[in-house]
Amino acid sequence: MMHQDQDRGEEGGGAPRPPSSTSFELEVIVPVFEPLPPQYFVRMLSDSWLGCEATLAVSFRDLVLPRAHAAHTPLLDLDPLPVTCLRDPLAEARYRFGHLNPIQTRVFHALYHADDSALVGAPTGSGKTFFAELAMLRLFRARPGSKVVYVAPLKALVRERVADWGPAFCAPLGRSLVELTGDAAPDARALEAADVIVTTPEKWDAVSRSWESRAYVRRVGLLVLDEIHLLGSQRGGVLEAIVSRMRHVSALLAEGEAAAAALNGATPPSTSSSLRIVGLSTALANAEDLADWLGVPARCLFNFRPGVRPVPLEAHIQG
Repeated sequence: MMHQDQDRGEEGGGAPRPPSSTSFELEVIVPVFEPLPPQYFVRMLSDSWLGCEATLAVSFRDLVLPRAHAAHTPLLDLDPLPVTCLRDPLAEARYRFGHLNPIQTRVFHALYHADDSALVGAPTGSGKTFFAELAMLRLFRARPGSKVVYVAPLKALVRERVADWGPAFCAPLGRSLVELTGDAAPDARALEAADVIVTTPEKWDAVSRSWESRAYVRRVGLLVLDEIHLLGSQRGGVLEAIVSRMRHVSALLAEGEAAAAALNGATPPSTSSSLRIVGLSTALANAEDLADWLGVPARCLFNFRPGVRPVPLEAHIQG
């Protein structure tokens, strides 16, 4: 017996069910074991009326169960890629290490040699900032006129990125960077001239609402969402609004370009107004659901196990 319950013929609040009621709903939760049985039986009987009972067979023939555990990205035994694989001396000069770590090597091609949206879930210390920089370098090379928007959940993290990327990453590449937070509000001219905008969810949500009158919003080609696992937190609604709005804007611009190209008898550009979203997170339990929502193809979804670290984590218990 999987479950037993009793119905006293009452509605919510304890009131008797009206005599005119001919049906009622009763929801129960029962476990399902593997191997899957062919069927479960639901049996109902009356304590008041002798012989008043019914049995229903619930078939599991067409039942498709979800995976008990979300699949994780395997860490392949690859030779570490050298930093020279960037093939950009200015970008290579930023990094003091000579080779990428195993996680960076695994993700490199999807971020640096493709334009699809990507989701990377990796443990702390895996070099997720490097993933954002790879996507930025790709945009600078493939679409020089587009902008990067980096969204971080905390102003402290925004200031950290600005202090690091401004002099050490953007300046050597000839790119300009601005900070857009409650403490730093550049004017429209500075935002229009910037190649990289580092901001918080609330600030970019407010700015992007007026995308029709702000050309720099329509020129965003890369949206980097750091700590995207906070989507399920209290502030997650703002991140959800940002992603939905930016994807909507990108789709509208693509439709407009396709219509204009059709009028001129030309082939519409494939990437001129498309938006690339790169989500960075710790290891996720529902990575596939999040990737589907972000528009990330399966080949660009990376969700490594929490135990996969460049430096192994050792736990010691002192009693």
